Amino acid sequence: MNEPTQDMPEVEELDVDEIMSELLSNASSIPNYVISGSGLGLFLDPESNQFIRCSRGTEIVPIFDSIPDSSDRILVRSPYRFLLIPKNEVQEIGWN
Repeated sequence: MNEPTQDMPEVEELDVDEIMSELLSNASSIPNYVISGSGLGLFLDPESNQFIRCSRGTEIVPIFDSIPDSSDRILVRSPYRFLLIPKNEVQEIGWN
């Protein structure tokens, strides 16, 4: 390393393993979820009030504060939008 000067303070070498373990220890402990099945499904987008085609197997994030509606659907976040999906079609796949 270069000798530190008044303009350039001494910099410690970074330990990549230490940085990675710090980042992973702060990771969320929420497991991953997907829409169960294969092929396409039609699910309601509550913002646009339209049915949206979404591939089953898509990773989603359930909004746990939401209460199932009268049709037993729960609010989830899919890529790019919110959807109402039947509770029995939300499948936990664990920590992946």
